[in-house]
Amino acid sequence: MKILVTRRQALAATSALALAPFTANASEQEKVGMQLILAADVSGSVNSARYKTQQDGYLEALGDSRVLNVIRELDPPVLAVTFMAWAREQEVMVPWTRVQDARSMDLFRNRLKDAQRPQIGINTLISRALLFCNRLFDREFTGGRKVIDVSGDGDDNQGIVGLFPPQPPEGLDVYYRNHVVGGEGHVTIESIGFDNFKQAILQKLLLEIG
Repeated sequence: MKILVTRRQALAATSALALAPFTANASEQEKVGMQLILAADVSGSVNSARYKTQQDGYLEALGDSRVLNVIRELDPPVLAVTFMAWAREQEVMVPWTRVQDARSMDLFRNRLKDAQRPQIGINTLISRALLFCNRLFDREFTGGRKVIDVSGDGDDNQGIVGLFPPQPPEGLDVYYRNHVVGGEGHVTIESIGFDNFKQAILQKLLLEIG
């Protein structure tokens, strides 16, 4: 069964207009090579075991030396990264963090490891998650590519209540390609079950940041 798909979306230029009311003084913001939002599904279908597998996958992938290597290729070689959870509602679990070396990456990973899973509903409301993410960019950092990286195990089920999201008839990978991902160089990587999540997220991070 195809359980988990990861995605990336580079924001359109028009997003800057929606973000304007929330944007701090640009002169006070540090310019980075990339702004990355990691958005994880914590809906009802993600039970405790799956959640731990998902979180461990993020932690291990972010700790891989190859991720730091591609961060060093950014211009400037600094990644601004934040981690948020989504279901029916959304919540930031780790605030924006400046990552440029192993020490700062470990700081981010430790914050993620210590963060408690939020109780924000059982639905998988992808559209609400993306709108929430849009408003997070250009608050503390500026410049670089703006990328939303979403993991999810169902389609957008606005108004549908249930522990297990409906699977689109065309397959979740096709659904994400047709309705979720977008922007130049977008990436969709399928994880066959939660056990393969670490490898999928690592592959995706290398492609997105690199």
